Amino acid sequence: MKKWMFTGFIIMFSSAVNAQITFGIRAGISYASLTQIIEEQVTYGGRVGFSVAGLMDIPLSRKFSLRPELSFASLGGAYYLEYMAENPIHFRVEQNEYNYYSIQVPIHLAYKIMVNDWRFGVYGGPSVSVSTQIREEKVPDERKFRPFDIGSGMGFYVECRKVFFSIYTYTGFIDRQTRKQANESQLYQNNVTFSFGYWF
Repeated sequence: MKKWMFTGFIIMFSSAVNAQITFGIRAGISYASLTQIIEEQVTYGGRVGFSVAGLMDIPLSRKFSLRPELSFASLGGAYYLEYMAENPIHFRVEQNEYNYYSIQVPIHLAYKIMVNDWRFGVYGGPSVSVSTQIREEKVPDERKFRPFDIGSGMGFYVECRKVFFSIYTYTGFIDRQTRKQANESQLYQNNVTFSFGYWF
């Protein structure tokens, strides 16, 4: 009996939540950078890209909601690479580039404040991404980026009726280089995205 009651409660709760789910889309411009530490200083090499996404807003309470996304983004950037050069044989340091596309799945928790027709909020949470890379290296090297990344992001948004604007920052946690010299630093993907969107 308890099992059937619990199952019925889950079905009723799911139906109530599904009735309030809002779907939306967004598109924007991003500044993507590869971050590394050289001689105890953080260096950035960036590029301008884009980001488009489909998203949902799943209410949890009056002020909190869950906002998962499925996004497609142009990422990458520049970094400094140390490699063994020939004629004469010695180590060289050159600026290198990676530009690639990535499918990202962030799961955000959003907090919102209503002011008349306006809605202000902050959101953040973990994100998983899989990349399809386009190698554009300036130096002879056979290294590749890891196609998988885990990170987290945080953003701020403003909504009026069905239109919204958001600023979102992302930081990756996984070193993107598959192999490197012993004295080379780790390399992480970061980006800032400015987007406009619409809720259906």
